[in-house]
Amino acid sequence: MKSILLPIHIFRKSVLGKLLLMALAFTSCEDYVDIDPPTNQLTGTVVFEDPTTVDAAFAHIYGQLRESAFTTGLSSGLSYLMGHYSDELTLYSANLPNVQNYANNTLIASDGNAKILWDTGYNLIYASNSILEGVQNSTTLSQEDRDRFLGEAYFLRVFIHFYLTNLFGPIPYIDSTDYRANSEVSRNTVEEVYQKLIADLLTAKFLLPDTDGSFANLRPNYWVASALLARAYLYNGDWQSALSEATDVISNGSYTLNPDLTQVFKKSSTETLWQLGEGITGTNTLEGFTFIFLSGPPPNSAISDHLIDDFEVGDSRFTSWVGSVSDGTETWYYPYKYKLNTSTGATEECSILFRLAELYLIVAEAHAQMGNLAEALDYLNGIRARATLAPIASADQSEVLDAILRERRLEFFTEQGHRFFDLKRTENIDDILSPIKPNWETTDGLLPIPESELILNPNLLPQNEGY
Repeated sequence: MKSILLPIHIFRKSVLGKLLLMALAFTSCEDYVDIDPPTNQLTGTVVFEDPTTVDAAFAHIYGQLRESAFTTGLSSGLSYLMGHYSDELTLYSANLPNVQNYANNTLIASDGNAKILWDTGYNLIYASNSILEGVQNSTTLSQEDRDRFLGEAYFLRVFIHFYLTNLFGPIPYIDSTDYRANSEVSRNTVEEVYQKLIADLLTAKFLLPDTDGSFANLRPNYWVASALLARAYLYNGDWQSALSEATDVISNGSYTLNPDLTQVFKKSSTETLWQLGEGITGTNTLEGFTFIFLSGPPPNSAISDHLIDDFEVGDSRFTSWVGSVSDGTETWYYPYKYKLNTSTGATEECSILFRLAELYLIVAEAHAQMGNLAEALDYLNGIRARATLAPIASADQSEVLDAILRERRLEFFTEQGHRFFDLKRTENIDDILSPIKPNWETTDGLLPIPESELILNPNLLPQNEGY
């Protein structure tokens, strides 16, 4: 697996030292730390003797998550790609052939965007493992710094594996920097991946502090780990554990639902658990750059009619989170959660990866799955009330679960592939997408393993069915 062995030509000799050098170069525009560059070649040992340089290595990972990995707001990220692969976005441009494969359901094993998702994911897993090993071997870090760094690295390793397994199904769970072993790995089953990532998350949660201090929700903490645990348990069908973790975040974390929907995606939002830093002061999100357009017809993409039609009359999310453009005859709509597509004096919006509303809907779904319908409706209607919608009253479990899925659709549209993953895990994907996607097959619920990876490492075979 070439991408695991030598990510972006960095990890050759003196692996950890060169990782740091890349991180230090990156932080010149990251603003996470402000340190002088090293005067000589750093070794892996030196990198992890000082908390400032460890923070620099993390800054590289967060920068990649923002700029090029699956969480980027660009057209290669999940928000855009899976918005087209599901029923959220309609493609208007003929100049985005790789996106057309997602919009038209014509993915092939050599798809460039699938390879980007795979490569960047495993590159960052390698970087996380490098930090883990370096911190574990450090002799000078304080116990407080050591625990924080280890917890953060475990968390990031889990976060990336979580998305990779939900995109590609069975995948290798990589927990070392042994490039020789990693070049010959086989794929773990999805069940095995979940076992490993949940175990790692429990370790991360134990090690992480319950606040990120002065980082303004830019670094994962105890509550973010708990939120990802809640999501993982939900996806894995462990309703009680999902309920416990999500309730804990809601009850004991320092987060509150923002009653003003126009403020939910601001950098200072009270419901943000974790967001990606801006990189350069004054820049805002790549999502704003990608989604917002000012004249019609849309230059690239617009919100699909399927999504627009699902909004209830009076839903304030439509007025607050959906922008529109008209040519006098036709009207097109675009995601307007992030409202800035230019630089400002100070950064006002950052890409949000976890927010409190998700925990409310996890609690609602877990309660509903266990038959606690009154409790489920309490949390569901809490989200609906914020959207100025009337409460739902039902004594039917199936109806309540359908209502929760619909609420997740309207709450999380064009956010990190939520819609696609929800349709998959609730087994609604064929019913929803087969009528609107050309030649839709059940096997399309997984992306293809990049063809080039199968050639480099035949142990990754077989290819996902349908490719």
